[in-house]
Amino acid sequence: MIGYDPKYWKHGVNVTVGQFCDYVKKNIPSDAVLYICGDNNVYLHYLSESNIFSVDYDDLSDLPEYEGYEAGKLVTGVSS
Repeated sequence: MIGYDPKYWKHGVNVTVGQFCDYVKKNIPSDAVLYICGDNNVYLHYLSESNIFSVDYDDLSDLPEYEGYEAGKLVTGVSS
């Protein structure tokens, strides 16, 4: 790995989905592959009662609310 570009090194607290999407659309090439915690597996979780959206590398399939369910397909991406 060559190394991350420090001009894109950002930190945020309580960032909204809209703010995150705006930043990514304006600053990151749309064909860049998304990694979460160094992993190219991406799982989305939403807690509607608290309006919290989580992007994770873990499927969290052991949670009781996911019992009997299977994660739906987000998009078909480039496989490595």
